[in-house]
Amino acid sequence: MDVDPGAGSIAYQLAVLVILTLINAFFSGSEMAVVSVNKNKIHRLAEEGNKKAALVEKVAEDSTKFLSTIQVAITLAGFASSAFAANSISQVLAAWLGLRGVSYSLSLALSNVIVTMLLAYFNLVIGELVPKRIALLYAEKYSLMCIKPIYFLSRILSPVLFLLSASTNGLLKLLGLYHDDLEQEVSEEEIKSLLETGTETGVFNDIEKEMITSIFSFDDKRVREVMVQRQDMVAVDLGDPVNDYIDEILISKHSRIPVYEGSIDNIIGILSMKDFVIKAKEMSSFYDVDVRGLLKPVFFASENMKTDAIFKEMQQRSQKVAIIVDEYGGVSGMVTMEDLVEEIVGDIYEDDEEVEIPIRKVDKDHYELLGSALLSDINEELHMDIKSDCDTLSGYLTELLDRIPDPSECPIDVEDNEACYRILAVEDRVVSRVSMRIKPKTEEAADKNEEEKHD
Repeated sequence: MDVDPGAGSIAYQLAVLVILTLINAFFSGSEMAVVSVNKNKIHRLAEEGNKKAALVEKVAEDSTKFLSTIQVAITLAGFASSAFAANSISQVLAAWLGLRGVSYSLSLALSNVIVTMLLAYFNLVIGELVPKRIALLYAEKYSLMCIKPIYFLSRILSPVLFLLSASTNGLLKLLGLYHDDLEQEVSEEEIKSLLETGTETGVFNDIEKEMITSIFSFDDKRVREVMVQRQDMVAVDLGDPVNDYIDEILISKHSRIPVYEGSIDNIIGILSMKDFVIKAKEMSSFYDVDVRGLLKPVFFASENMKTDAIFKEMQQRSQKVAIIVDEYGGVSGMVTMEDLVEEIVGDIYEDDEEVEIPIRKVDKDHYELLGSALLSDINEELHMDIKSDCDTLSGYLTELLDRIPDPSECPIDVEDNEACYRILAVEDRVVSRVSMRIKPKTEEAADKNEEEKHD
């Protein structure tokens, strides 16, 4: 009975390959563990005296050296396993094929291909994918387990790492691509992508995702998009007697009321309802309060200011309300600190406050909207593409009609390329309520929307 060539050493050769693959797996998992570990937990452990946690922090601070150490180790292990497999396993396999009648050249070629594919498969699965998945699941334990070997290896490889770094920088200088800081800034899109992944894996819940997304869009909005429109403002004329407006301002439950003289474009101060009530108690009457003596200075802001800019300025000035003016100096609305905060955390309502939803779905493709609904919100929520110089639905419908609608004409039907609108109510020359039906999209429009989404 013939004995296969190399049979006596095959176990030894396989054992060496297994060890090299496990070394590759160890370093691959170490890289993922240290990079993905919760830095706050590691910091707390380090403060409690955990030396390994302190070492993880130290290594993570010099990420370039850490990643270089890992890369050198993985590269050396990969080269060693490839060379060993080529010089040993493939020779054994070629001899085995030769004994079965395969020509020498063909058996050598087949053995190299088979060994390379098998080695690549096991290196990817056992040496990369599995350890990285384990490291993600147990990042804290894995990082604490692997950090000492990694740290000592980085010390041993310091001369090699220095040589690699110097060589890399020298080559970049020759190419004219060298910069002192080669770290790339993380883009907003990359963070959003991580946020999507974190939501899918349960790291973030829907509320957290929505708030973080709102923060990114906060500085993209103009004040005119979030302000209380002029027609919705609760304001009082200083020339009117208190008994003419006392019921209105008490029912509104607003803490600060703009006060104007003659015209709402001439706002002269802000009335604090707390001061008003305290003064009324002192005088035992609401009707005898001198409102002028309680007015606080007005903070005016342009309607084109970014929301983050006005938020910061109101913080610095300790202002709770800003009167918003257009390019001609006329009052276009007002914004409170609460309005700005709601852009991040969502709407804040009082327990007994009646909430009017700007966009409410009735049934498929049928919606009821407030005239004050922002076109940007309609486009985003209903996947429409309304283009207009106006900010609100009321302004857009007035633009379509090319006139101010009269309340006696309601309901008024008007349409554009995307939807049919029925104006149900008009108050103070402003559209207040609208019924809308979205038209079925043509194939061409649907394809265009898909392309825009992908872009």
